[in-house]
Amino acid sequence: MSTRKKQRLSCRVDGQTAIVCLDDMEIWDGADLALLRDVLNRLIQQDGFRSLGVDLTSVKYIPSGFFGMLFEWYESGLEIAVFRPQENVRQMLWFRMFFAQEGLDRFVLTDADVRNNSPSEQIEYHRRAFTGELLVGDLLDTDDLDADLEADADADVRDGFLIGG
Repeated sequence: MSTRKKQRLSCRVDGQTAIVCLDDMEIWDGADLALLRDVLNRLIQQDGFRSLGVDLTSVKYIPSGFFGMLFEWYESGLEIAVFRPQENVRQMLWFRMFFAQEGLDRFVLTDADVRNNSPSEQIEYHRRAFTGELLVGDLLDTDDLDADLEADADADVRDGFLIGG
């Protein structure tokens, strides 16, 4: 790895959280993601951190592999947060689905709102969240889901659409 790339990352500790700052990485390539993964792995395995953060202040685009990497660590029990993401990052699908704002500039990775729901309930939850019918953080009411599914089916029949028939 080139020295220039290594200089683009810096680390700081805030309480129990190790935070990696991506100094001037507006758009990442595969080497940037690999470097970030290596640094975060070292913080977990060698330094023993169970709470990680990534400062996204200058980042304009994030490859989807970044989210997959963070989600794997989250599922293994680590606390994951990102700090100061730009608006275009906050509008990315995976960000809107799995990050909850905590404070002014901290967003934590969580799947708590949908963890115990079936896949169709999760889809309905996210459909409502994206269309503004549901505030992120609201719990899914399965009675509402059943009513919505019945209403959708009635509308399909009224409109002449019959699925599977």
